[in-house]
Amino acid sequence: MKKRMFWMFCAAALALLPAAHTRASEITAMGPGCAYLTEPSFDVERFAVPPEAGGLVVVQGTIGSRCRVFAYERTEEGWTEVFAVNGFVGYGGLSNHRTVGDNTTPIGLFEMNTPFGQEAALDGFPSEYIQVDSRYVWTDDTNALVADPDREGEHVGTDAYDVVYDYAIDMGFNKNAIAGNGSALFIHCEEENDDGTHGCVAIPREQMIRLMRLYGTYGDGRLYIAVAPAGHFEGVYESLGDNLGLSPDGDFGQTRS
Repeated sequence: MKKRMFWMFCAAALALLPAAHTRASEITAMGPGCAYLTEPSFDVERFAVPPEAGGLVVVQGTIGSRCRVFAYERTEEGWTEVFAVNGFVGYGGLSNHRTVGDNTTPIGLFEMNTPFGQEAALDGFPSEYIQVDSRYVWTDDTNALVADPDREGEHVGTDAYDVVYDYAIDMGFNKNAIAGNGSALFIHCEEENDDGTHGCVAIPREQMIRLMRLYGTYGDGRLYIAVAPAGHFEGVYESLGDNLGLSPDGDFGQTRS
C-alpha cells in the first residue's frame, strides 16, 4: 500500500507540471525516487494474461505525452526485462474513455496483433509480418489491415507515414471496431523531434526492432500490452477483455496534460 501511495503521489505531482515543450529528460524530481519515473510503478507478475503469453509491454505514463516503456519476456524465473526506454503517447495523455480524434492513448490491457511495416522484415521478425505499400489501408470500419486502397481509413503504406510505420504492431484496442472509439492505434517507431502522437505509442526504432523480434519468437496471440499512468495500474491488472475490448472502467487519476 505504501508503495502504491508513493507512486500515486509522484503521478499527481507530475500532473501539476506544464507538459508543453517539456521533454522526458527535463522532468525533475518530485521527491526521493521520483526523478524521471524510470522505475516501474507496477508489479509485472500481477498482469492477468494467458499462461501461453510470451511477451508483455508495459507503458507507464509519466507527464503529458511522455511515458516509460518496459518490455518483458516470460522465462522460467518469471517476467524478465528485455528493455526499458522513454517514449511518447497521445498529445492528450492517457484515457479510459477514448473517443475518435481526442488524441489520447487508451488505458488497459490488450492482446497485440498484426505486425507490419514499410520496411522489409529483418532476421527474427514474425512470420506474420506484412510489408505494406500504397495498397494497404488500416480500415476505420473493421479496425484491420487490408490490401484495398479504396477503403476508408489510414493509408499506412504511403509516404505520409514513413519512419513512424517503418515497423509497427497493433495494440489491440477496440478489436471489435465499435464506432466512435477509434482505430489504427499502434506501437511504432519514433520520429525525430517527436513530442507526442495522435493516440499511438512511439518508441525509438532500435527498441521497436527488438520488440518485433520478441513478437517473432512467439507469434500471434502471445504478446500483450498494458497502459496506465504511473501509480494507477491496479485497475489494469485484470482488465483484459473488459468492455468488449475497450478500456476498463475506473478512476485513473488526471492523465491529460
